[in-house]
Amino acid sequence: MAINRKKHKAYISRGNVFKSVTASRKRARALGLKGIHSHGRGDNKRFMPGSSHQAYLNKVRKRK
Repeated sequence: MAINRKKHKAYISRGNVFKSVTASRKRARALGLKGIHSHGRGDNKRFMPGSSHQAYLNKVRKRK
């Protein structure tokens, strides 16, 4: 599944979608998450903090 820019606009605007694994891991540590997960394939592959998308969402919701 590729990143849908309309659907994932909030994640992109928060700066939590990355092209590189290293940047995603760094952001995960800053958020207090372990691991990263990916969306898409090939050149469209993007990485996000958190071992799963649900783990990421849970952490972001708690921070508000």
